[in-house]
This record gives sequence, structure tokens and C-alpha cells, in this order.
Amino acid sequence: MKKKLVAYTFFVLVLSTYTSIMVKWQFSPYLFFVKDLKKNITLVTNPSFINTSDLTLEINNSKDQKFGSLVNLSKTKITESFIVNNFNFHWGKVKTKDLRKIGAAELRGENIWYVNQDDYHLINKLGLDNKIISNGGIKSIFSINNKSYVYIAYVDGVCATARLVDLASMKIALQLSCLPDAENADLNAVGGGWLKLSNNTVLLSTGTPTMVNVDHKINQTAQLDESLWGKILKLNLVNDKLMVEIFSKGHRNPQGIAQIGKDIFAVEHGPMGGDEINRIQKGNNYGWPLQSLGSQYDLESINKSYIKPIMTQAPLLSFVPSIGISDIDKCPQVYTDYYAPNDCLAVSSMRGKAIDFIVYKNGAVLFTEKMQFKDRIRKFFVRGNTIVAVTDLEGVIIGNLSKLH
Repeated sequence: MKKKLVAYTFFVLVLSTYTSIMVKWQFSPYLFFVKDLKKNITLVTNPSFINTSDLTLEINNSKDQKFGSLVNLSKTKITESFIVNNFNFHWGKVKTKDLRKIGAAELRGENIWYVNQDDYHLINKLGLDNKIISNGGIKSIFSINNKSYVYIAYVDGVCATARLVDLASMKIALQLSCLPDAENADLNAVGGGWLKLSNNTVLLSTGTPTMVNVDHKINQTAQLDESLWGKILKLNLVNDKLMVEIFSKGHRNPQGIAQIGKDIFAVEHGPMGGDEINRIQKGNNYGWPLQSLGSQYDLESINKSYIKPIMTQAPLLSFVPSIGISDIDKCPQVYTDYYAPNDCLAVSSMRGKAIDFIVYKNGAVLFTEKMQFKDRIRKFFVRGNTIVAVTDLEGVIIGNLSKLH
């Protein structure tokens, strides 16, 4: 009996020692790596290379006066990892209880500042609290020459429209026209993407906000030079007055805009299919509603020629079916360097719940590569090899891309 007890005790001791060694060998290096990675991410998002002067939001610590919310990225727990061809992406998520549908977001150092589209405090401050329907609200916030502006869509009686408001004076800086047949307006599609070209100049996108067929009056505004709908607008502040000119036209619902190298790109929602990435050049016509690689919502076909009835600019890439394209930025530096001298851009999606890398050269797409998530991504930022993505409802994703060794 004693021999059996000694043998059993020895077996348990050996098994526990082996298990301890294996667990430590397999998992400890990974835990140390995650600890180092969190440190590296903190360094990557250091404020020293973020242009803090562009920040236009305020923390909502006084509900009657201020708006906006804050997420500290240094609290992120790195818990997920997946392989993207020659790269590893390690990431985690910061939960935030008041995150809903994002209207505006800025990355500042280790923090994301954001405003929901339905932010009551700002909408109330603008005097529009009784005029915001479910699809309207705050679409973007940006600054021109240190003056902050909010782009907001709303309904006033039978008029569906949008305006740009100076947040310091609360004066209307730009009022878009009342949409024809406002009953069929969908204020999800008023655009709101923006790009700062200089301290004094910003590009702002507007859409043709409706889901009805291409021959509808709202869609037709994209081709009308007298209308600001369906355009990318160039805004200049001259002697404290906002000057507006049409930079490009023929847009359905352009969202994010980014400058990648010397080129400007915008992402745009198509109808049933046909989300687009467009290289934006001054004076170009991008086709809506004359052409689209998507179809109408009743599945009727739309003209697919970019020559007839008039010459228009074809997209760099179109997604069929649509991915719910939402934002655009450069690719992480390690990815860009790997595929150089080819060019690379990244786009996010809501329906697709992904960030796609698009590698292209001389206007031709060479390949695409997908990073798949479980959440709808509305806005994202790339800083070095770090990606920070703001989702609908589910929090903020932060991760780091590194080469496989």
C-alpha cells in the first residue's frame, strides 16, 4: 500500500512539474510580448507627432456647457491576434458606455475624443433639438484657421437640409438648400467627410441624401452646378468670411477623405452595390447618378458606361456587393514599405466589419487584403504601424501591425 502511495505521489509531482514548465514555456513569452506591445503602442500614439491644434472637441465634464467624450487608449488590453499574410496584427478593445453612432472623432495622443451624431448637449446648443430626425444629426466637426465648425443635418418643417455652424459664435457659416421632395430624403447620406489641405483650407463632402431611384430630383442635384449637394466643396476662410467653391461633383454619399502621398482619395457609398474609392481631382465629375456599378434598390440596372451619356471619372475600385464603406487613411508604415514602390491605402466598412488594404499602382489595383473584425467600423486612424478604429456601439479598437519573423 505504501509503495502504491509513493508511486502515485511521484506521478502527480512529475505531472504537475511538466505542466508548469509547458504552461510557462508556451504562454509566458506571449504575455511578456503583449506587455511590450502595450508599451510600444503607448509610444506610437505619443502626442508629439499628432497635430493637437486640429482638435476641436471638448470633454463633456459640464453637461450644460460642453460636449464630447474621451477614451484613453492606454487602458487597452491586447487580447486578440490574427495573421494578415506576411504580418501579425495584435489588438484589443476599449469599451465605453456612451458610444453610439459616431458623428465626429479625433485622435489626440493616447486619447480618442468623439461626439455621437445624436449628442444632445451640442444639438441643444445649436438650437436644433426639435429638428433632428433619426437619420440626421452631427456629421463632422473640423477647424479652419483655429475656428471650429460643425456640419449637421436636420429637418425644419417640410425642409430636409444641412448647415455648417461656427461653434464659437453659433452663427451659420453655410446653409445648404432645402432638398426637393423632402419626404424621400435620407439624412444618413449627407456626406460629412473632410480633409484639411492647409490651416486655412478644408475639403468637405456632401451627398444626395435619398434611397429612391436615380431619376429622382435629389439625385439629380449631384450634376447641377448651382447646387451644393452631391459635391466635394473647397472651403476657404478669407478675412473671417467662409468662401465656398465646388471642387468636384457627381457624388452620391462621400464619407472619408484622405491625402495619401500627393493624391486625394474619397470613399463613397453606392446604391445597391457599387461602394467606391475615388481619386479626387479638381473639376472632375464622378458620375452619380449618370453611372454606377451598383443597381437601384428595386434591382433595376444603372448605366455602367463612364463615357455615355457624358465622360465621367471611373472609380479606382468599386465594391459589389457594397461593404458599407465608411472611412479612408494611409496603410500602416510597415505594410507600405513591404509593398513599395507600389502605393497603398486602407478603407474601413460598417456592413463589412473590416479594414481593407488596397495596393495599387498608376491607377490600377494590384490586390486587396482584409482585416476582419466583429464590429461596424465608422472611423479609423493610422499612426505609424498603429491602427485605432471607432466602432458603432462596441468601443474603440487599437492594434499594432508587425512583420512575421
